[in-house]
Amino acid sequence: MHTLVKYVLRFILGLLTLFGLLLLTIWVQQVAPEQQPPEFTPYQFADTLAHRHYDLDSLKAIIGSNKGLPPGFEVAAAIAYSAYPQLREVTIDMVMTDYGPPMMADIEIWTLFGPRNKRKYIVKLNDQRDTHFDEILLRSLPFDAQVGILAHELGHVAYYHNLNIFQFAKWGLRYLWEDDFQVAHERTTDLMPVYHGLGSQIYQYAYYVRKDPSCIAFYERGKDFMDKYYMTDVALKAAIRDYHQKQGQ
Repeated sequence: MHTLVKYVLRFILGLLTLFGLLLLTIWVQQVAPEQQPPEFTPYQFADTLAHRHYDLDSLKAIIGSNKGLPPGFEVAAAIAYSAYPQLREVTIDMVMTDYGPPMMADIEIWTLFGPRNKRKYIVKLNDQRDTHFDEILLRSLPFDAQVGILAHELGHVAYYHNLNIFQFAKWGLRYLWEDDFQVAHERTTDLMPVYHGLGSQIYQYAYYVRKDPSCIAFYERGKDFMDKYYMTDVALKAAIRDYHQKQGQ
């Protein structure tokens, strides 16, 4: 009996040691919340993309065969994908759900434990009826705003894909527990469409969810949250102007 207790204690001590080493490895990771411009010159999309003809097969050829397109929003999603050439070889799906926030970029957790080129990301798009979010769900948005917010979500994917598994864990913990970290991350993710040539589209999204008559009541209910964690249309307009001036455009 005494020997059994010793083995059990050694086993528990070993688990605690491994857990402590795991926490230490995560703790020492360097993870900045801010998004950064890509290291290439992006394609500059037109200020207005609506009411144009798009060949979906041509767009699919540009974005690759490993991209899922949400039913009913295929063209908007394909345009957003095309703004991120660095994600061409990355497997990403966009799926309609009946739960959760309006839009959310996620990763299939089990793929974090394999090679980075085998990861799979999922952009979840809430399409539930009669919810608190009805006015700002993808189906309620104008075409350009759809492209803009999908490009925002792909900005999250671009950020995640640069992290190793320990950095991803550190990011998740800081995002959940540090309000300033979350603010910095979300507000600079709003700049990712700007960095990828879709500044007008993310601006149109920010404007629509704050100024369109159908959204005013929703915005008034949630303005403190929205304006804290996400850039306003006014702030985005200024950021777009400053970015283009820096780029000499």
